[in-house]
Amino acid sequence: MAIENLAESILEKVKLITQADTVIGKPIQAGDTTIIPVNRISVGFGIGGHSGKGETSASGGGASVEPVAFLSVHNGEVRILPVTKDSSMVAKVMDLVPDVVAKFKKSED
Repeated sequence: MAIENLAESILEKVKLITQADTVIGKPIQAGDTTIIPVNRISVGFGIGGHSGKGETSASGGGASVEPVAFLSVHNGEVRILPVTKDSSMVAKVMDLVPDVVAKFKKSED
């Protein structure tokens, strides 16, 4: 496979992995409470190749999805339930809350 095709194929897969639905998960209804998972995605890959006689190419990569928090929506009140004690990550998640709540309310309409 030509290195350009290999790179294109890998980038398509990365696009699938990093969709917004992977970062902000689908809401889960539990009685009158809605739980929304929030994940951290890490992706890395490399591509190398040689053109000429005996053309070769190689690639490698990896991805991980790590839950960092859950948003709990109950009676219009949103609470952040962090999975980790990393306060910087909790601060980042808190920055997302208004957008997530707006998205959630929009889907209810």
